[in-house]
Amino acid sequence: MTDYIALTKEFYDLLLSDFEAAVKKFIADDFVWENPLPEIVPFGGVYHGAEGLGEYLVGLSQAIEMSPLHFDEMIAGDGVVAAIGVEANTLVLPTGKRYDMPFVHVIRFNDEGKVTHVREYNDTREMVVAFGGNP
Repeated sequence: MTDYIALTKEFYDLLLSDFEAAVKKFIADDFVWENPLPEIVPFGGVYHGAEGLGEYLVGLSQAIEMSPLHFDEMIAGDGVVAAIGVEANTLVLPTGKRYDMPFVHVIRFNDEGKVTHVREYNDTREMVVAFGGNP
């Protein structure tokens, strides 16, 4: 039986330390990363494939400085993991303001253990204020 929680932890660790290795080991050909965000946040959207994931991470790094994500809990089902946590003390580069953001990421795996889909659900109130918007 596949340990999807262990795979999820390894995916995030590798994604944040060695992008190329993460792509090679974990990213399926039909991969999609979805992060719907308010318009004031420049990197929200839907990204397809390894190239799209790279674009997302570049856009993210140009707008914010993140501490490592903190996961409070992970719940696994049949090829799906809900990763619950917080993005803490994130710095918005254009404004110099910081925010904390609770989140749930839903990660879907195929039968080969590759990630096919990541969907972020974020509590963006503090994020919007830190980017200079109204909550």
